[in-house]
Amino acid sequence: MKMIQKSKNLILPNEVLDQYHQKLESVITSKLLYLRPKLCLDDLSIETGIPVKYVKQVLSEKLNSTFFEFISKYKIRRAKRLLTKIDDDHFSISNVAIESGFNTDESFVALFKKHTNMSPENYRIKYFNIDPDSNNPVKD
Repeated sequence: MKMIQKSKNLILPNEVLDQYHQKLESVITSKLLYLRPKLCLDDLSIETGIPVKYVKQVLSEKLNSTFFEFISKYKIRRAKRLLTKIDDDHFSISNVAIESGFNTDESFVALFKKHTNMSPENYRIKYFNIDPDSNNPVKD
């Protein structure tokens, strides 16, 4: 395999980028790394055994994403599952935020709205068809 030199950065062959991409996705989901409140790029590098510069390259070239966007995608997916699995109010929006790896309710709500164009409450109502006044499922 031939390495291509671009500026001062080493660029990995596409096959290696694909392998690293698969490893990143596998490790992030199997170890639930996105639930760590203070997960950083160095942590992801250590957990995967992929050097930071190559993690960045995979995120940039394969996923067209930043580290923050990559991790947020998993947090939002989990939040969506929790919001739609639970059809009563024993699992508050704050609990969903915590269980999805967010540090604050505010950051959760803001990011959730950015990704879904609706609040977590509205998402829950829409996908559970819950009457917002009674918190009971609506009978069709």
